[in-house]
Amino acid sequence: MIKKLIQLFWFEKTKKEEEHRTIRKNFARIRRHGLLGTLERLNKDYKQIDTDYITKSILNERYMKLKLRFAFILVFLVSSFYVVFLKSELYESKTALVVRDMNQNPTSSTLGLSLLGMGSSSQLQDSKIVEEYLKSLDVYTLVDQKFHLTQHYKSDAIDFVERLPEDATQEKVLDFYNKHLVVYYDEVSGILSVAFAHVDPKKAQEILEFLVQNVDYQINEFNRKKAKKQLKFIEGEFAKAREKMENSSAQLEAYQNKHLLLDPTAEATSSSGIIAELEVSLTQKQIEYATKKSYLNEDNFELVNLKNEIRQIKQTIAKTKKSLTGNEDNPLNKVLIAYEKLKMQLEFDTEVYKNALIQLETTKIDVVKNDKTLSVLSKPNLPDGYTYPNKPKVFITILIITLLMYGIFSMLSQIIKDHKE
Repeated sequence: MIKKLIQLFWFEKTKKEEEHRTIRKNFARIRRHGLLGTLERLNKDYKQIDTDYITKSILNERYMKLKLRFAFILVFLVSSFYVVFLKSELYESKTALVVRDMNQNPTSSTLGLSLLGMGSSSQLQDSKIVEEYLKSLDVYTLVDQKFHLTQHYKSDAIDFVERLPEDATQEKVLDFYNKHLVVYYDEVSGILSVAFAHVDPKKAQEILEFLVQNVDYQINEFNRKKAKKQLKFIEGEFAKAREKMENSSAQLEAYQNKHLLLDPTAEATSSSGIIAELEVSLTQKQIEYATKKSYLNEDNFELVNLKNEIRQIKQTIAKTKKSLTGNEDNPLNKVLIAYEKLKMQLEFDTEVYKNALIQLETTKIDVVKNDKTLSVLSKPNLPDGYTYPNKPKVFITILIITLLMYGIFSMLSQIIKDHKE
C-alpha cells in the first residue's frame, strides 16, 4: 500500500493537468471511503501505472533508491540515538607511576639507553611486568571480591548492548574488565600511565587506588618469593659448610692430642734451632780439642773430657735429627706434613663457612627488604565528567561511515543496473 501511494504520488505529480495526491488528501479519502474503499480506488488508480511499463520501471527504480536512502537514514538515526541517549557513560580515573629499582647502579648500558631517550632495561621490564599483572585474572579476582565487578557488568547499570549475559564465561568477563582498564608505558620518560573507567566516578577512583596499592605490594612480593627460594637453598649449603668445618676442627684437635703437640711447625723450628746451636758448640769443642792435643798427651784429663763432650754433642745432634727425619714411627716431618694438611683443610672449610654465613645473612635481608619502589607521580583522580563515549566524535564518525556506505551501495547498484542493460 505504501509503495503504491508513493508511486501514485510521483506519477500524478508529473502530470500537470491533474492534482497530485498529498498525505492530507489520502487521509481525507480514508475518512470518506474507509480503508477498504480507499484500497479499491488505489488499486484502480494504480492500474494506469501497470499498463505503462516504462513509467513503472522508472518508478520502481526511484522507489528502490528511496528505500536505500531510508534504510541508511534509519541506521544513522538508530545508531546516533543509542550513542547519545542509551550508551553507558563511563568516568575514567587516571594515575601515573614510575617503577624504580633500589639496587640498580648506573652502568654503561643504562647510560646508552638514556642517551637514546629510553628508560633502563630493568625499568622497562618491571613496567611490562606490572602491565601484565594488572591485566591478569589474579588481579581481577581480587578486584571482583571487593567491588563485585562481575555482578556490575551484568546489571542494568550497563546499557543493553554492552551488558554481559548472565552466562558469560570467565574469559569474556576478563576481556570486558581489560576493555575498561588502560595501561600505557612511555619508553622515553619511563612513566607508566594507568586508567580505569566505570559508570560511577567514585568507584572508578577507588578501584584504581586499590590496583595501585596491590601493585606496590606485589612488585616486591615477586622478589621476596625468589629470595625465599634462595634462602632455603643457602641454609642447606650453610649447614653443610658448618658441619665440614666442625669435622675438620675435630680432626685437627684429635691429631694434636694424639701427638701431644700444639703446633708441630713451632716444634720443628725449635728442634732445628737446637741442632744449629749444638753444631756450633761441636765445632768449637773440636777446634779446642785439636789445639790442646798438639801440646798435651792423649790421656790428659782435659783431652779426655773434651773428647767425651764432643761424643755427647754428636749423639745429641744425631738423636735430634733422627726425631725430625729419622726412622721413628712418627718422625716430626711426617707429623708436620699431616698437620699442615689438616690445618689447610680447616682454613678452607672455615673460609667456605664464612662466605656461606655472609650469603645467608644477605639473603635474609633480601627476604624482608623492598628492592623495588613504586613512585606515584599523580594520585588517582576523581573524574568530574564522563570520558566515554565522546559523543560529538562518535556522531560525526557514524555520519561519515553512513554516507560512505551509502555511496558504495549506490555505486554498486548503478554498476549492476548498467551491467543488466
